[in-house]
Amino acid sequence: MIVEYGTIVELKGRQIAVVICQKQSACKHCPSSGACQIGDDGKSMLVEAYNQIGAEVGDKVKVVTSTKHFLQSSFVLYILPVIGLLIGAIIGQAIAENTDVALDPQLLAALIGVAFMVGTFLSIRVGTRALKREIFMPKITGLQAEPDTQANELLKHEH
Repeated sequence: MIVEYGTIVELKGRQIAVVICQKQSACKHCPSSGACQIGDDGKSMLVEAYNQIGAEVGDKVKVVTSTKHFLQSSFVLYILPVIGLLIGAIIGQAIAENTDVALDPQLLAALIGVAFMVGTFLSIRVGTRALKREIFMPKITGLQAEPDTQANELLKHEH
């Protein structure tokens, strides 16, 4: 389990909360760190979490992510497109070598590889719409008693 602590800064409907958390040391090495919404101070991040306990704005909460779901999501988002690229490149190379195509074999391999990668991204996009969002997103599992002064200061400055 990956556990973070933060403060709810926004509610999106009844079930989704935006939580501000401190960036951890693992964030430096994360390949998707640029995709996170980083706070104004550069030391915090905004995380959308499934609010299964009905916490309110300003509540300090515990946010938990399943390691299994984290790794599955990472595989789908990062590895599957690369596999699609490689398969497309191999198919493109085979087509170029076995037919009389006017294109350079490496160019054809690159074009078909990119087409397969884009197709993989589109398939992921369409396929994930069928999944329930709350299955893979972090979950708010509890409230914390002590106030988070940094998040409260950020809330005061934003509103």
